Amino acid sequence: MKKKIFTITAAAVMAVSAAFPCLSANAADGILYDQNAAKWNYVKFDKYSQTASDMHISGCGIFSFCNAIYALNGTITNAYDVAEWAVEVGAYRPGSGGTYRDPFYANVENRFGQELGFHVDGTYSGKITDDRMKEHLKNGGVAVINVPWHFMAVTGYNEDEDTFHVLECAPNPSRGLEHDSWVDAKTMCTNRTEVYWYALLSATGTNDKTIPYVYDFNGDGLINSADTQLISVRTDEVLNETLLDDYGMCDDIRLAIDSEGDINYDGVIDKRDASMLLTWISEVNKKGDVNCDKMLDGRDATVVLTYYAIASSGAETEITGIDAGVRAIGDFNSDGRVDARDAAAILNSYASGT
Repeated sequence: MKKKIFTITAAAVMAVSAAFPCLSANAADGILYDQNAAKWNYVKFDKYSQTASDMHISGCGIFSFCNAIYALNGTITNAYDVAEWAVEVGAYRPGSGGTYRDPFYANVENRFGQELGFHVDGTYSGKITDDRMKEHLKNGGVAVINVPWHFMAVTGYNEDEDTFHVLECAPNPSRGLEHDSWVDAKTMCTNRTEVYWYALLSATGTNDKTIPYVYDFNGDGLINSADTQLISVRTDEVLNETLLDDYGMCDDIRLAIDSEGDINYDGVIDKRDASMLLTWISEVNKKGDVNCDKMLDGRDATVVLTYYAIASSGAETEITGIDAGVRAIGDFNSDGRVDARDAAAILNSYASGT
């Protein structure tokens, strides 16, 4: 169904609550995919088996790969797309063993490497304490590890503490790990968390961070912080069981968000999705282009100057709704603050055609 076009104010175009901090792309951001989310009970691939064929049961290899890529370079990977490809090439067989690590890592770079910006540096039989593993993590790489009947991602190493940053897509009492935690080497060498195989991945800088058009929730032709604010409004509606009309919210927008608003694919639409979309927006748009229309012009300068004027007045409660969006990409002159100088520099750039 085609979405309607809505006219909204400049403030609404830049709207996103200050309560949603931007998420930088690194290991500390934590897990992207949660295998235990209810939605994965209904995502099935029956090519190899009609039994136990859903991703909730057998998706750890796919989810751990996606979590590793997110930690590596911030790319939000669609686990379903990866799983669908892996099923077709025989690298993922739900109900018949799950992810087959050797064919998966022998072929995944050729299919997704350019798009997701990674290189498979090698696959090895060994322990997490291998010097090869430690050096790789210290140099900014990540790893997908295989422990008994399970895969996880390792995205950091603390040499002083001899601990590893582990992303567990499916916490289970038998393994005893949280979704996101620093784990000592001894734990990762014993029982159900003993590493005996790993794949090393490094970033290539080629990842495609284009934002899909489906995230233009208000149908105004732009993907910007107005769309992140609408995710927040929809989250509050569901939480409080009350419909709101904030920022032009309507039934078409609700339908679009309910369908596509799970930015991190964790099975829940919440304010972390708003934060992640804002981060994505800031990564793909030029500084100063605060309305994300791919042009630096007077409209951007006006929003920045309005933000600066309100912020300078001390009326902080009045700028909730525009400040996070402006802060994300409003610092055009890169001096660490968003102020009138940025507005002037944007106008000067526009006037000079640069």
